[in-house]
Amino acid sequence: MAEQIKICPECRSSNLRFNKEKGEVICRECGLVVEEKMIDFGQEWREFDHDQAAKRRRTGAPMTYSVDASEPIIIKKGNRIKIISIGKYVDQTLKRYPIKKKKTIEYSVIKKGHQAVSFDDNYQTQFKDVREVSRHPCKELYEIMLETGKRIRVTGSHSVFSVKENKLFPKQVEKLKIGDFLVAPNNIPLPEIKDQSLDLIDIFTQLGEKHPKVYLRGIKDPKLFEHLKELSKKRSILKGKVKNWKRHKTIPFWAVHKLQDTLDIRSYNLDEANVGIYSSRNKLPLKLAIDKAFCKLLGYYSSEGHLKEHGIVFSFGQHETEMINELKEIVKTKFGFHVAESKKISAVQLELNSTLLALIFKEILKTGTRATQKRVPELIYSLPRQQKLSYLQAYIQGDGSLVHGQKSMIRPQVCLSSTSCSEIFTNDLLALYSQMGVHAHYQEAFIPGHIIQKTQQYIVGSLSTRTLVTNPDTLYKLGYLENKPSKPRGKPAIEELIPAPLKYKKEWKSRKKLRITKQSALEIAEKYEDFDLYKLAQADFLFLRVRSIKRIPSTNGYAYDISVPGCENFVGGRGGLFLHNTKYDRGLGTSVGQKSDLYALSRGKNKFFRLRKWQYRISTAIERNLKLALSELKRVSSYLKLPKSVEEESARIYTLAVQRGLVRGRSMESVVAGALYAACRRHEVPRTLDELADASGIDKKEIGRTYRFVTRELGIRILPSNPVDYLPRFASALRLSPETQSKAVDILESAQKQELTSGRGPTGIAAASLYVAALINNEKRTQREVADIAGVTEVTIRNRYKELLKELDLKDQIKKKKPLDEEED
Repeated sequence: MAEQIKICPECRSSNLRFNKEKGEVICRECGLVVEEKMIDFGQEWREFDHDQAAKRRRTGAPMTYSVDASEPIIIKKGNRIKIISIGKYVDQTLKRYPIKKKKTIEYSVIKKGHQAVSFDDNYQTQFKDVREVSRHPCKELYEIMLETGKRIRVTGSHSVFSVKENKLFPKQVEKLKIGDFLVAPNNIPLPEIKDQSLDLIDIFTQLGEKHPKVYLRGIKDPKLFEHLKELSKKRSILKGKVKNWKRHKTIPFWAVHKLQDTLDIRSYNLDEANVGIYSSRNKLPLKLAIDKAFCKLLGYYSSEGHLKEHGIVFSFGQHETEMINELKEIVKTKFGFHVAESKKISAVQLELNSTLLALIFKEILKTGTRATQKRVPELIYSLPRQQKLSYLQAYIQGDGSLVHGQKSMIRPQVCLSSTSCSEIFTNDLLALYSQMGVHAHYQEAFIPGHIIQKTQQYIVGSLSTRTLVTNPDTLYKLGYLENKPSKPRGKPAIEELIPAPLKYKKEWKSRKKLRITKQSALEIAEKYEDFDLYKLAQADFLFLRVRSIKRIPSTNGYAYDISVPGCENFVGGRGGLFLHNTKYDRGLGTSVGQKSDLYALSRGKNKFFRLRKWQYRISTAIERNLKLALSELKRVSSYLKLPKSVEEESARIYTLAVQRGLVRGRSMESVVAGALYAACRRHEVPRTLDELADASGIDKKEIGRTYRFVTRELGIRILPSNPVDYLPRFASALRLSPETQSKAVDILESAQKQELTSGRGPTGIAAASLYVAALINNEKRTQREVADIAGVTEVTIRNRYKELLKELDLKDQIKKKKPLDEEED
């Protein structure tokens, strides 16, 4: 039986076994159930009771949608952002939380605190909480390369986001083709820290035991040493040392760390105190300001520096006098340290002898010690744009270049590039560009070993990675061009384009066009009132085509995944790409003998047809009901344009209803509609019973009865609908300005305070508040228009309108001109 199935789709192994009792084909390598419920030779298939059905169902089974261990992801903790490989992040997290297992998958549910970059239903990129991490064995993956150098390595069953009918949808990697569009963020959120300085007291107190030579010096408060003298009688670690500390007016940070429970160091006078090494004259203030000058120093270090045990060394070419002088000035002004200069054959070395500063670079800022280990300091990601720009400009000045094409052109041909021997550092740089709203290309090449003729130095072969920014408009914003470039006559920059909506191809001359500008898409969307296209064109996304797809081995034999509730997507891979991690049919879509399987076989097709027939026969009635119901659920959800999170929640509710026997005696369609309405209410997605009735074809009253019955029996608590949730959708349909929408929110809040919303339908009061706000802002709409959009009667709008005017005293705010409805009368 196993010979008829070529290989395992997960690990590509052909080592399969057939379980006759359960009718399953299982991979011996990774444990994946390749085919299930094919045929059953035992008695189990004849038992149709609830317990057996629950065992046989695969709803909620662990998913194997995972990413290679080496792929970087962006994680935010507090106000600090770090870029870390997903394998390292998941492995570290699994050590801190209890591990659960489902077959070969290990996973942990984690507490709030860690966030990943995701997009929501409105295509807004933001940081959202990570709630689950997982890993499972995996030997082979797919590497997807995009046209600008972005790359991701994932399993074949993982999904990435593509575009279809002007909407984003998850597409399995196995089904991708060369030329498909994938979605990536163009602008990663920018959380800024308020205190832009390093508190060295807190930092070295935590690192005290690791670095015993770091001292708090210049302490002139005698009360501190008196307190230490009293503590020395109780704590053996202080005996014979306090007298020496008092004489030198110092205290080591290891002692501050040890005495945290009995000594509050900040409660003493530290006005003239500083931080330093015991045997060194160099000192630093208690708070080290992270200003533009310090960011430039970090930029020069990333391009030209390396660490040694007692300081930092910068290597420049002899012609780079401007950078040499600027670096000297920064060190002198910022720290007052001496810089030793030494000239080599073709280079100038600046040596900053400060063990303390080297320690800060290595342990706190985590800059890396040499070229192959360098990283963009994590602190840079949380700084304002100007500090980021200072770091970037200093780095490019050292390891980059700006190349001009034909200078006579009105729109110049320019290329800003930077080079590094570290692929990890270049990926950090791509993320930094994304935070600044800049799209950079990625290139790499292997440089073979060679001898430099001038110095006769042998250079070992290495990988050279490069970032490229070629959009003149972007370079003008970054300050690299003096004059603002004119509008492009030819093809615009790739960040200004989206996939061409083929159903509107009559709007452009060339029917073979693959992309159109976002501005053109907005005009087309407004012309045809296509909200999906409008939302897609407004999103700050990149739409990049697939350049190559190939199979590769796993980095460490595992694949990893994280879960972001509410969005179910995150950014991963080199350069950043949106990845999806949910299954659309909750695992119930298994079918023996798909077309792709049948016609790929050279023999045994008839046997597969028989197995497919047996699979249908041995399925329980509940399983068949679930499969049909989830197809109907997906259809209704697509019609109502519900987010994926609502669709999955409704699938879970329906599955629970089936398991509790609540569907018996009711139509499948009504229970599906009731589950969808309950999920909408739980996720605060505004949809009315009338809309569900139109989409499902079930009577409104029947949906309401079923919804109340299901929620009562399952114990689902649902809060009353908030009229504010309906405002964005109604305002968008009525084409009202954001100011009018904000005014409507204020009116509703005032109405809620005076209890005017009690006993009123949320859609009616929301529509009436929009109608009043539109009159106040002179964006008049008729009551009929508002009623049609809200799905209520004109009488309801008129009654709520009069109540709001009377109770909230809004008559004076409305323009003297009569409303359109009164003019018509």
